[in-house]
Amino acid sequence: MDKELKTLFLDADKINIDTSLALRFLRVRRELDENAKQLVLECLSEFEKAVFYKACYRYFDISIDGKKVVLDNGVSFESEKLAKNLDGCKGAFLFVATAGINADRLIKKYSSLMVSKALVLDAIGSAAVEGFCDVMCKKIRQEYGVSFRPRFSPGYGDLSILCQSQMLNLLDANKQIGITLTDSNMMIPSKSVSAIVGVRPKSEQCKNATDCDCCDEQNCPYRD
Repeated sequence: MDKELKTLFLDADKINIDTSLALRFLRVRRELDENAKQLVLECLSEFEKAVFYKACYRYFDISIDGKKVVLDNGVSFESEKLAKNLDGCKGAFLFVATAGINADRLIKKYSSLMVSKALVLDAIGSAAVEGFCDVMCKKIRQEYGVSFRPRFSPGYGDLSILCQSQMLNLLDANKQIGITLTDSNMMIPSKSVSAIVGVRPKSEQCKNATDCDCCDEQNCPYRD
């Protein structure tokens, strides 16, 4: 398996933003009135004019040692749930993806001008980077001829947010796509995702697994 560090850059029109997911991030569970629908459309149009998607990814052979997932370079991540998610996998991809700094600038602009618009743009940004991750994972699957387990991110389940720094360093994310970390290990730009996704064994029966299958939180408003 090719272990070269790779990058992906996509224009905004290559990503279909799921507005229903954005509304879930906003915790909207009722039909929107016409004014709200117009606000969402305006935000969507403005967001798509501002963003440019970037990602970097790399394959690693892995092994499971109890609650630890060990990469072939010796780096390990301790998480019982991640180890369970990757059980049976011989390899995994690490990736970092972002909608870029212009998304943050747009949200910040409206946070002082029109709070409702800033909130909608923030939700659209979250949905947008999730859509980008889906497109990128599809590309990797086609490129390498593999199938995936659901992706797993730092801060998810019992995988510490502190792992964020390790993942970004492994992918040289600052140099490759301009991502940095705050003192609390949050990524800048904020509309960014880092994750590890296991390569499913060829013998494993195919199923339509989702990220929610890895999570025990039954009352989450974002659950599928």
